[in-house]
Amino acid sequence: MKILWIVNTIFPYPAKQIGLKEDCFGGWLNGLADNLKKEQGIELAIATVYNCDEIKKYNDSNITYYLIPGGLSLKYNKEQEKYWRDVQKEFKPDLVHIHGTEYAHGLAFINANLTTKVVVSIQGLVYRYADVYLANIPEKEVIRNITFRDIVKRDNLFQAKRKFEKRGEIEKQIIKKADAIIGRTTWDYANAKAIKPDLVYYKCNETLRGSFYQDEWNINNIERHSIFVSQGSYPIKGLHYMLETLKILKEKYPDIKLYVGGTNITDTSTLKAKIKLSGYGKYLRKLINKYELSENIIFTGLLDEKKMKEKFLKSNVFVLPSAIENSSNSLGEAMILGMPCVATNTGGTTDILEHNKEGFLYPYTEPAICAEYINRFFENDELAIKMGKNARKTAMERHNEKSNVEDTIKIYKTIIESEE
Repeated sequence: MKILWIVNTIFPYPAKQIGLKEDCFGGWLNGLADNLKKEQGIELAIATVYNCDEIKKYNDSNITYYLIPGGLSLKYNKEQEKYWRDVQKEFKPDLVHIHGTEYAHGLAFINANLTTKVVVSIQGLVYRYADVYLANIPEKEVIRNITFRDIVKRDNLFQAKRKFEKRGEIEKQIIKKADAIIGRTTWDYANAKAIKPDLVYYKCNETLRGSFYQDEWNINNIERHSIFVSQGSYPIKGLHYMLETLKILKEKYPDIKLYVGGTNITDTSTLKAKIKLSGYGKYLRKLINKYELSENIIFTGLLDEKKMKEKFLKSNVFVLPSAIENSSNSLGEAMILGMPCVATNTGGTTDILEHNKEGFLYPYTEPAICAEYINRFFENDELAIKMGKNARKTAMERHNEKSNVEDTIKIYKTIIESEE
């Protein structure tokens, strides 16, 4: 069975061959590929796009890698169709699996494809993300905080929202034209079915990054009154609401620390940083100053797998404050480590974390409720340990590497053998 994956990130091996740093994201795909390539009867190729002039091909550890000219783009690139046909003719896949609906190169393959069945995995759904992109930031604040960088890049928050809407238009075409869809939550099923009523849908959980299966959160090794949020670079991730939560908690815990994964988008310490400051970064900076939180918030910089896991394990509580999510891999990683978790009750998250048993769910526009739930974990070690263990048990079953690979292969066979 020959399977061609189409993905949005460059895997570590081809990245090394062309002199790129390994991507910090998409690690769960690496885990699934590592398990899939060990299965007898599976021949795997992984393709993505890159700014090159011709197709690049590499082979390593039973996987063939293709880099297709064109790069990631929100705009449809018809030129990519001929490259996809070349890959298809050479590899001759029995099935093509497109991971994610967010970019146009997946649609380019579908439009170029003549014979091979296509299954698409939903990661998030950008057409739904676009609806809540501003996450209730008032329009006057968006206008007031437009920066030099926003003007030069034509990328203020209104324009960024429009880009999501355009990506959503591509996404809808991908879902409509795919032979089948793989998802994980009621939310992604319902929203995909709204696009394609005769949807053929399979549920398959994701395999997380390998090292997260090997450790467990221990309350004796943490930094007390510390919170970890895995990212916050744009409004959907809800960091502006998290700052309000932090302000409330600081009254009781003046030593509180909020660690945010990723680069410091509020930085103005150098001329270069000031020039690169985004409108959202400027808005966050104003809130940090208004609430006197500069000593309480730390941006960690981009974290690789090892450092990300270390930050999870050192933190008192993990919080997912997003305005919308499907099934957050960061939440999955926090749960599988056995952390106390607080997350917004939005999108597919209600299928991932059981409220009052594995952690707490709250409405994303209610920072006071978020603060209350964090406070309960800060005050009650027994509760934190108990819920963390419950979360870990569920996550170990959901993200079981063996069963997820078996389910994936079963889905592949079912689609290939189906007549329609």
